[in-house]
Amino acid sequence: MTTRGIVLCADDYGLAPGVGRAIRELVKNSRVSAVSCMTAWPGSLAEGAMLAPLADDVDLGLHLTLTRDRSLPGLMIAAGLRRLDGRAIATALHAQLDAFAAVFRRAPDFIDGHQHVHLLAGVREQVADAAARLGAYVRVTDEPLAAIARTRVAPAKAVALSLLGRPLAREARRRAIPCNRGFRGARSFSEPGPFRELFRRIVAGAPAGTLVMCHPGLADAELEGRDPVIRPREEEYRYFAGEEFPADLAAAGLRLARLRAAL
Repeated sequence: MTTRGIVLCADDYGLAPGVGRAIRELVKNSRVSAVSCMTAWPGSLAEGAMLAPLADDVDLGLHLTLTRDRSLPGLMIAAGLRRLDGRAIATALHAQLDAFAAVFRRAPDFIDGHQHVHLLAGVREQVADAAARLGAYVRVTDEPLAAIARTRVAPAKAVALSLLGRPLAREARRRAIPCNRGFRGARSFSEPGPFRELFRRIVAGAPAGTLVMCHPGLADAELEGRDPVIRPREEEYRYFAGEEFPADLAAAGLRLARLRAAL
C-alpha cells in the first residue's frame, strides 16, 4: 500500500522543560518528523543542547518569537498599519538565528513563527529573505477552504490562518523557496472528546507534503507561568507516545517524513 508522507512538527521546543522532555521522547521514538525551536526564552539554549544529539533524523526549525515581551494583538495591529520597526524585527530574527546556529551547529531546516508571527506584514518579508539565504523552507498556512470545511476542526481559526498565510505562500512560490503543500493542526484547545478522534479528523485526506503542527508537552511551573495551554499539551503527548497513533497513521495511508522526503 502506497502511503503519503506528511510532516508532523512539534512546536514550542524551548518554551519550558516539560515541553522539552515530551518532545525529546517523541523524537527518540520517531513519533514526530520536525521540531520548531525557540531560542528567546531563559533556558531555551540549554534545552536545545539536550535536543541536538537526537536531531539527525528530524527537520529542525527556528520558531521565531516576537511576543515574549509584546502582546500578539499589539503586534498584529502594528503590522496591519505597516508600522512595525523593520530594523527591530531584523535584529530579533538574526539574533535568534545566531543562537540556533550556536546550539545546533547548523542553520535551521525551516523558519516559522510562534503564534504565526512570521506571516505578518513586515515580518514575512524578512523571514523569506533569511530562508532564501540559508536554503531553508518556510511554513505556510494556506490550506484550501474546502479541506477546512471537511475536517471541521477550529474552522474560523483555520480560515483566518489560511488567508493570513497567502502572501507568504505567494512570495515563497515567486522566489522558489521550499514550503509545505498543505497545513493542518489549528486548534481552539477547547475541543470536546479525546484527542485521538480530533487528530484523525485533522489528518483525514491530507495530501503528501502537508505539515501538521502539534503542541505536545508535560506540565511544569515554568510552562504554567508562560502559556495558558497546559492540559491539551499533555493529551497530545500521551496520544503521540502511544500505540494508537502509528495505527491511525497507517489506517489513513500516511507516514511521517521530513519535508523534502514528503514532497
